[in-house]
Amino acid sequence: MKKMKKNLMVLLAGLLLFPVNVHAQWIRPNHFVNQKGAQRIAEIKRFQAQNNLVVTGGLNKETKNMLYNQDLRARDVVKNPPSQGYWIVVNKTRLFLTLYKGDQVAGKYPVCLGTSRTSTPSGKGKIQNRQINPAWGGMNGKYKAIGANDPRNPLGERWMGLNLPGKSGYGIHGTIKPHQIGTYSSNGCIRMYNYDIENFVYPRMTLGAPVWIGTDTELANMGILQVIEKGASQAQNQETPVEKEVSPKAMSLY
Repeated sequence: MKKMKKNLMVLLAGLLLFPVNVHAQWIRPNHFVNQKGAQRIAEIKRFQAQNNLVVTGGLNKETKNMLYNQDLRARDVVKNPPSQGYWIVVNKTRLFLTLYKGDQVAGKYPVCLGTSRTSTPSGKGKIQNRQINPAWGGMNGKYKAIGANDPRNPLGERWMGLNLPGKSGYGIHGTIKPHQIGTYSSNGCIRMYNYDIENFVYPRMTLGAPVWIGTDTELANMGILQVIEKGASQAQNQETPVEKEVSPKAMSLY
């Protein structure tokens, strides 16, 4: 017994002198790890948008790599921005909207875009009107019109109409179907989570603000690169800025 106690004391002393080297796994800041259900999916979509990933709402390989690999970073390159104020780029390949101020990222948000039959048009346009609690006209008689403040109104509570060359009737707005964010399900408009458009995008947009829409390739031809780079831990930290942190409980889907 004495010998056993002596051996135990020696072992404890060794542990104190040579502590076990245990490191917690590095994880990128996010709001979804401790969430469940629809809120978790919504926060995964926001994380993907903020990090230039294709928005899916699922923890796929690319999302896990960004979550745990600190050598990766999202980076935007904007050549010749059309404004030094706030303006918008919508990435049709990756399903997110970027709010820029000049050539700097001010925020990134997941969106829902048009289907293959009712695709969201590409091009350079601008904000031509803004409205709080808009009525919905029913797409020129295709559907029954719905008034403002009606819970069935597909526009949500914010509307920003777009002036796009050769196109009409398109806009950026809220949604009553938040589960469709991160999909190609709209009639061509750009849908956002109500919380995101109401708190971050709509308040910063002015009439005439530029809005550019395109695929990765189309945006590259416009001078916009939205990429993921390796070697970020050796480079200066230039991770995509995110909006001021808000309690997940306050970040309602609706």
